[in-house]
Amino acid sequence: MSETQEFWLISAPNLPGADIFDQVNQKTAKENSLSENKKFNTPALRVGTLNSLITLNDELQKIDTIVEATTKKIARQLVDLVGTKPGKDKSLSINGHTIPQYLQQFAWDDAKYNLKLSLQEIVEKISSDNLATVNQVVQAVSKIDDDLKLKSSEYSTLSSSVASEERKASGNLQVRTLNDLITADNIVQTDYFTTAFVVIPKQSEKEFLACYETISDFVLGRSAKRVAQDNDYFLYSVILFKKFYENFKTKIVEKKWVVRDFKLEDNKPTQERSKLTEDKKNCRTSLIRWCRLNFPEAFMAWVHLKVVRVFVESVLRFGIPFNFQAILMKPQKGADKKVRDILFDQFKYLGSAHISGKNETDDSEKFYPYISVSVNWEN
Repeated sequence: MSETQEFWLISAPNLPGADIFDQVNQKTAKENSLSENKKFNTPALRVGTLNSLITLNDELQKIDTIVEATTKKIARQLVDLVGTKPGKDKSLSINGHTIPQYLQQFAWDDAKYNLKLSLQEIVEKISSDNLATVNQVVQAVSKIDDDLKLKSSEYSTLSSSVASEERKASGNLQVRTLNDLITADNIVQTDYFTTAFVVIPKQSEKEFLACYETISDFVLGRSAKRVAQDNDYFLYSVILFKKFYENFKTKIVEKKWVVRDFKLEDNKPTQERSKLTEDKKNCRTSLIRWCRLNFPEAFMAWVHLKVVRVFVESVLRFGIPFNFQAILMKPQKGADKKVRDILFDQFKYLGSAHISGKNETDDSEKFYPYISVSVNWEN
């Protein structure tokens, strides 16, 4: 994921005879083309006591961070596997919709997060499948993250094993594995005879063929057979008596040639490499399927959590009965400050001495006279 795409969920109290959305949209979209805006329907959730709201509000940001991190991990893993950017890959869709479409068409999932539940119960359900306390949310939310780590680790281990085997199969005949080059037909192995495999430079072939029969005792005449070749070397097999193998090997080394020790059972790694490759393929397919299944669930839970944050902060800031309007905003690239300035001028009547939003240049947490919760995504 590369290009950051930021959405803002803002809310402010409605005024008699005035539509807050129309006012914001007029200033930021129609007059200045600085932002794309859409009314955002926030359901009337069960409030509970003021103390419970304050406690929940303190926990929400922490839970939000955890759910966001898990959601983005799944997305990054999926993008790594399919090799495309999220903006161009339909894998990161939410019930057939792109991320912007899902946000613009958001509707509270009452079947999953029943509005009859308390806010605390909804947050727990979003993060932890109805665990008893918010303190247990971190452990429950991390389950999906643990599953991802486990599956990713398995895939990474298989990928490393396959890469290691592929490295063994690369290089020249002096160093690469011979498992896929030598077959049972190339080997003579009896109580008395054995087969030596010799790697020689191509320019030394004539010299080798002229001397290999006499370079050591008891080498079978005319037994040399070319088994394989690469750009620089030939691989030959030579049959000789077992008891003279080490002597033959010494003489070959003196010629600056190489004897590659090989046994027939060494051919098993070829089958193992094929199995590793197949296991990696299957694991990749399984991990892609898992990510495609879990990403929408995680993202939808994250957005529902954002809605709860907007609702809770709006109630704490503006009070009850509920009379506020939420707006989804997508500022144009580079227009963030201009949009913030417009919103500040529009809603500064809601603020107090410690709340500001205009001309802030530091990276500290900002406070605005209206509610503002960001949904940062990358594509």
